[in-house]
Amino acid sequence: MSQEKLAYRLTMRIDARFDVECAPLTLSGNKLQFVSSVKYLGICITAGKCFKCFMDCVKMKFYRVFNAIYSKCEGINSEIAIVELMKS
Repeated sequence: MSQEKLAYRLTMRIDARFDVECAPLTLSGNKLQFVSSVKYLGICITAGKCFKCFMDCVKMKFYRVFNAIYSKCEGINSEIAIVELMKS
């Protein structure tokens, strides 16, 4: 199996004993790598006692794009234009 496909075979524990080392898991004869966080569909999921997901990177990308579009609209300084940008 190619290394590109093996890179996506990760596992993560979400329970009270998330930081305790456990027996290695295998899938099709290949050991799965334990990680502390995974980025899936733009959301960062972290290992811990309970399920946690962080959307900071998604928010950061949104504001980066918003500011880029807003800076191109130099002549429009109305609140309506800002609201329409936020809706889209």
